[in-house]
Amino acid sequence: MIQLKITMTGKGFSPKDKWSVFDGQTKEFNNMIDAKKWLKEKYGKSKRSPIFVDTVLGKTKQVGYVYGFRNADMSHVPVEKWLQQDWVHFYLVNDLEINNVT
Repeated sequence: MIQLKITMTGKGFSPKDKWSVFDGQTKEFNNMIDAKKWLKEKYGKSKRSPIFVDTVLGKTKQVGYVYGFRNADMSHVPVEKWLQQDWVHFYLVNDLEINNVT
């Protein structure tokens, strides 16, 4: 099973504004094809940058993407607008047989 952990961050348009986390989600899919299809539907042509982490061997590996876009809340007057970056981290999840764990 593929699991996506999404951390949603946002900030105003001023260069002095700071990024802050405002939400998080976890999505699960049967395979990578379904996960990538969902990401394409959700983020469309948003700007995408890779996320890398360091390994114990001193190398790096890609573990996800940051999607950047402009967002707005139309339910308020005046309309609130902000920059948003969603950090999407991919995980491979397997069942663990408890009887075999020491």
